[in-house]
Amino acid sequence: MTVKARRVAVIGAGPAGAIATDALVKEQAFDTIRVFDRRPIIGGTWVHTPHLPAAIPSLADLLKGNVDLAVTTPTQFPAETPKSEEVNNHQLRFSDSAQHEHLHSNIIPSIMSYSQEPFPPTLSQRTLTKYGPNAPFRHREVIREWVEEIFVRNEHDRLLELSTTVEKAEKRDGEWILTLRKENPGRDYWWQERFDALVVATGHYNVPWLPDDIPGLLEYGTRFPGRIVHSKHFRGGEQFKGGKVVVVGGSVSAHEIIHEVLPFAQHPVYASLRGDPIPSFGWAPFQHPHISLRKKIERLDPVTGTVHFVDGSSVENVDHIVFATGYTFSLPFIPHVQERIKKVYRRLPGVYQHTFDILDPSLTFVGMLGGGFTFRIYEWQAIAVARHLAGRAKALPPISEQQKWESRRVAARGGGKNYYSIAPDYAAFFEFLREIAGDPAPETTGRVLPKFDPEWLKVWAGMVGPKIRGFEESRRKAEEEEEKAGRPVKAKL
Repeated sequence: MTVKARRVAVIGAGPAGAIATDALVKEQAFDTIRVFDRRPIIGGTWVHTPHLPAAIPSLADLLKGNVDLAVTTPTQFPAETPKSEEVNNHQLRFSDSAQHEHLHSNIIPSIMSYSQEPFPPTLSQRTLTKYGPNAPFRHREVIREWVEEIFVRNEHDRLLELSTTVEKAEKRDGEWILTLRKENPGRDYWWQERFDALVVATGHYNVPWLPDDIPGLLEYGTRFPGRIVHSKHFRGGEQFKGGKVVVVGGSVSAHEIIHEVLPFAQHPVYASLRGDPIPSFGWAPFQHPHISLRKKIERLDPVTGTVHFVDGSSVENVDHIVFATGYTFSLPFIPHVQERIKKVYRRLPGVYQHTFDILDPSLTFVGMLGGGFTFRIYEWQAIAVARHLAGRAKALPPISEQQKWESRRVAARGGGKNYYSIAPDYAAFFEFLREIAGDPAPETTGRVLPKFDPEWLKVWAGMVGPKIRGFEESRRKAEEEEEKAGRPVKAKL
């Protein structure tokens, strides 16, 4: 199946939406390009929302997957409705962002930024102090402003509708009908627009995921409200001052939260891992005299509040259990896709190479993957999608072959991060998208995709070095302080 769209909607104005919009505009093939984002400013998940109280609205519903539901829409358009909990509550809608005050990027700028849009050299004082003037990390607001600049520089911001939620996207008679809601003071305004194609760039860091196989988890959350939190709702170490903290998870979010909490929480801070940590960092983030390692949680006692681990140890009088356990996909505004999502484990099903809807080539996705080279891989997706929707890309394989690709991947990787990670086949995925995109059409301003550079892999391999050195320095200082206090302690695994 081929597509030759004239009207395209982009849903999301974060990094993926920014590059998708730029690629579409420069293709010079579309009469209408519209971009919708529910937040009031550009940046997507990089928009800091400290004004929105962070909490899990219902642990029971979250564990059952009965959250982020489609809302009731008016029957006639345009329409105005009063504000309501169902429609406007940011916790029920998961519209707060997973940003904390000191969040920084953690990928080297040369392989994270887009090929024509480098990150600015601006460093935060915190980064300068910790890593020096050559630090590769950028503060969250620098990243958000970089996203905004992509829109503003070429006047793509004129295509934007901010504070506007796509509440429903439905295909009827060969065109997509979008039901849209703009938040105004006191009331919501609703209307509909029609398109030939959609680019979904809403990301997958909205709805938290917690393991549902921990006995006592739900009862514990009911007995001790607010004690169980997710890394999405982490806003800074200060909120844990004086508390006894358990952090669950072995990936980057867990690293960051533990080290943000250490200066404020009771010592030790407990780190609970199901297995080994991510290989690129290894055990370095956890080798600290004030971090106590534990295996995965065996059960939570809702009567005493004790946390029991499979290694036979336990921790009493816990104040906070932070689950840095990732997210699940959720697209409630596309009902048939949401139904697919709910039937599988933490992945976006029915989508070829994380980018093209298998049954409907007018529906595409940018940014629904991970495993490294984000945001850079979004650029390759965006250009392949723009050419595909313009009818200029290489044809996708037959539906049966796309479905076989998905089946093989599920069999090999299951779901979750393993499924949607492009590691370790970085070069193959980049080159697949470049082949699909091809060169820009003559006499257009279409973006050109460079070949995957093997040097990028070398940069990637060395990327964790500064962070690891930072963890080692933190450990060294803590050990020195312990020795001065007459408490010589060495971090142990």
